[in-house]
Amino acid sequence: MNLLEFIRLIVRNWKVLFLFPLLTAVVVFYCTRNMKKEYASSTLVYTGLASGYSITSGEDERVDYFAVNNAFDNLMATIKSRETLEEVGMRLLANNLLITKPAFNKLSPENFDHLKELIPDSLRRRFIISTSAELTYANIEAYKNSSEKNVITALLNSKTEIYSAEVINKNMTAARKQSSDMIEITYKTSDPAVCQQTLQYVVDVFIKRYKGIKGSETTSVVKYFEDQLTLASARLKKAEESLRDFSSQNKIINYYEQAKFTAESKEDVAADLQKQEEALMASRAALSRIEGKISLRKNVIEVNEKITGLRTQLADINYKIANAELYNEDIDKITLYRKQGEDLKKQITSEIEMQYKLNNSTEGVSRENLLTEWLTNYLAVDENQSKMKVISDRLKSFDKIFNDMAPVGSRLKQIEREVEVAEKEYLSVLHGLNLAKLRQKNLEMSCNLTITDLPFFPLQPQNSKRLMLVMMSLIATFIISLAVLLARHFMGKAIKTPARAEKFTGLRFLGALPNYETLNDEIDRAALDEMVMAHLTSSMQLEMQYVKGKHTRLITVFSNKCGEGKSLFLEKLTTRLQERTGDILWLRPGNETMLPERTNGITNAGYKDNGVFHKSEDFRSWFNLHKELQHPYEYIFLELSELSRYDLAINIVRDSDLTLMVLDSDRAWTDADARVLRHFTRATEKQPLILLNKIDLDRLETIVGELPKKRSRLRRVVKNALSFEYRK
Repeated sequence: MNLLEFIRLIVRNWKVLFLFPLLTAVVVFYCTRNMKKEYASSTLVYTGLASGYSITSGEDERVDYFAVNNAFDNLMATIKSRETLEEVGMRLLANNLLITKPAFNKLSPENFDHLKELIPDSLRRRFIISTSAELTYANIEAYKNSSEKNVITALLNSKTEIYSAEVINKNMTAARKQSSDMIEITYKTSDPAVCQQTLQYVVDVFIKRYKGIKGSETTSVVKYFEDQLTLASARLKKAEESLRDFSSQNKIINYYEQAKFTAESKEDVAADLQKQEEALMASRAALSRIEGKISLRKNVIEVNEKITGLRTQLADINYKIANAELYNEDIDKITLYRKQGEDLKKQITSEIEMQYKLNNSTEGVSRENLLTEWLTNYLAVDENQSKMKVISDRLKSFDKIFNDMAPVGSRLKQIEREVEVAEKEYLSVLHGLNLAKLRQKNLEMSCNLTITDLPFFPLQPQNSKRLMLVMMSLIATFIISLAVLLARHFMGKAIKTPARAEKFTGLRFLGALPNYETLNDEIDRAALDEMVMAHLTSSMQLEMQYVKGKHTRLITVFSNKCGEGKSLFLEKLTTRLQERTGDILWLRPGNETMLPERTNGITNAGYKDNGVFHKSEDFRSWFNLHKELQHPYEYIFLELSELSRYDLAINIVRDSDLTLMVLDSDRAWTDADARVLRHFTRATEKQPLILLNKIDLDRLETIVGELPKKRSRLRRVVKNALSFEYRK
């Protein structure tokens, strides 16, 4: 479709495209005659979500735009949530119930009277607490939650009341102010006081709910860590008490230092034992050497009871001295032991000197010197033996100490490990609690929403949308109507044009006739007929060129349905061809045979569409049976009955030199038409040509050229411009 065809489509359907939208606009104008005026108020809320400062903010911290957008989405969802809007509706209702008389800045008379109808006096008395809007709201909320269906629930779910959550949501718009931290909330309604009050309640309720939601995110976490910290503290205290009790029971101050000191002490005692063994061996050797010199008197000395008693006492004193020195006892006690030991030594020496008056030894050694040396070594052996016993006992005591300390160390290490685990758990939970509290404080700071611009009282109503609605309805109806026409043009099954006829039927187009009923006085009918018939006869003669050696040409004309214009075509064709060729026979179908009528070289005759006609071997055989039709004709036009209602005489049609199918361009091509045509072509083995009847003049112009029509200069210029033809 080119521009010219588009304009012509609009012109042909101007009634639909202009009258119908105009009617729609009039209806909209009438329906909006009582349209209420709207008042609008707005408020600006600072959020600080993008650029606000918090505890965790840093100097070079980058803005996470995804997180910021997500936070704004959460904020918008909170504003638009049903619970928020329902609370706003109930608070607005509580406020309006406290109003005793209508006022411009409180409640309009219309809404005041309507509220009296909505809430009966019995409920008013139940709800209203004249001194407190908050208590009135609490009563309304309690009544609303008391049952699933009540007056308050009906109000909140209404589609028209100002207290409805749906109405509040529909009249409210909330959007981020460009890329700032601001949110602008706008509300529109027919009552300016209600507009301001509703917007104020929206801001108050959503800020409270948003802070509650954000606070609840960390409250449960903080509570969890506080509970876990209490448990961890109890476990740590229990483990520490267990360690304290165990250390007290086992007299442990520092187990590891004590174990180290004990091990070192044992090594020292072992070293002392080795030294004492060496000293004992030396003293015994010396004593053995001296006793060899005085072997004859040895037994006498040893059997002396007094000396033996003194030796026993001296050995006991030496043991005490060794034990006191080993265990680092009081120095005074050690001094006393040593003094007693010296006294015993003197007594033994004195006793020996008194009993043995020998002057010389067997070797001639001085008696006094030899005896002194023997006594010294003898006492040294006793002293070393006493020390050896003490050191050995001390060394054996270390084994007992180690046997006692080994299980104590294992159990102590286990208890210490329990204390360490409990301490780490406590510190970990404490760290988590600190982080949770830091996050909680950070959220409290980030949720510090501030109203920058308070909701104002709208004094002037907004511009009426009535004109816009009328214009939009006009334009929308025009666009819809045009879309329907274009869809019908491109997607409909109406034949309309030769191209669509060829597309639907699969046949070639031959010629067309205009819709004579729509011709006006601007059209030169005679010239138009001349152009149309010249084109038709020329095209037909070109198709007939292949027929040679036959004096008479048989042309079959048919249509699928009745009234498609076969007779009109044949009337004009026979007249045109008779003037330029010769005699023509026009055979028409009927219930009985019609005698031939000859007029100006054209013979009109009727044939009876009966068994004889259908049983004939061919047209020539049937034609020879009718003597009254015999004549040298140039053309014989055989008009068939509509194929959708009558049988097809196959043998007759097969002799046709040319087959023409007449179609009404205004009708739609159906599947039944396609099936009938398919049967016809299979039976006759010929492809018919299409004759279109009642074609629009605009479409006819594309076939025969510019039509003989009176046009003003302006129309010619416009047409040339739309056709992109620039000529005088």
